[in-house]
Amino acid sequence: MKFIYSLIVALLFVSGCAEKTRNAKSKFIIDFEITKSVDDAVKIIGSNLKGKNYIITSTFDHEKEAKKLKEMLYPTKTINLYNSKISTKLISCNPTMALEIPFRVAIYSELNGKTHLTYTDPEYWSLKHNIKDKECLGLLIMLKSDLAEATKELQVKSK
Repeated sequence: MKFIYSLIVALLFVSGCAEKTRNAKSKFIIDFEITKSVDDAVKIIGSNLKGKNYIITSTFDHEKEAKKLKEMLYPTKTINLYNSKISTKLISCNPTMALEIPFRVAIYSELNGKTHLTYTDPEYWSLKHNIKDKECLGLLIMLKSDLAEATKELQVKSK
């Protein structure tokens, strides 16, 4: 039975199903094409969120780390955002929320030249962490709105 399962998985991989699955987006992931480079997007997001008391605690350059391994990645960065008031309240609602904090946004380029911005929909965390407190639910909605507003100018306009 193990052999048959392994054979099916191998055939799916060879037939391209693995690639299609890798590129599929979950309904809990917000992902869109952007008009700026990875580096420019990092600067714009940081600037746009600064007035709302978010700070970029770190930026991780995946492409740079891949080069150290003599591997190739297209430009890919993860930025970690922190807002102490929002974070403290969410963790007080459920300590497992610490898994999501600081909030992460990924920005990556593809072979076709398109650049994407992606992050977990904060409303999903209400399900993942069983958050039912109205104030905390409101904070998750506000966080989603803040991220949408901070990234709006980067989005490629639909035709």
